[in-house]
Amino acid sequence: MKKGFVHRFGGGESMLQLAQRIYNLLDDLKAQPDKTFILVAHNGIARVVQSYFYEMTNEEFASFGIKNCEVREYEF
Repeated sequence: MKKGFVHRFGGGESMLQLAQRIYNLLDDLKAQPDKTFILVAHNGIARVVQSYFYEMTNEEFASFGIKNCEVREYEF
């Protein structure tokens, strides 16, 4: 289902809607360059964050994952 970008999961958000929500959050954080933020997220959100910072194919997006307690650093 990670490749079903417009499918609403159980009537909730689609992957595209989720991405828009997270991209808007990251845009808001980017507008505050004097601050540092820590985001804690599960794989679905981490996948969207990764796609914000790096170009990814659909297959790369669907297969991306982080390990439990993994720390990643991103810079705007």
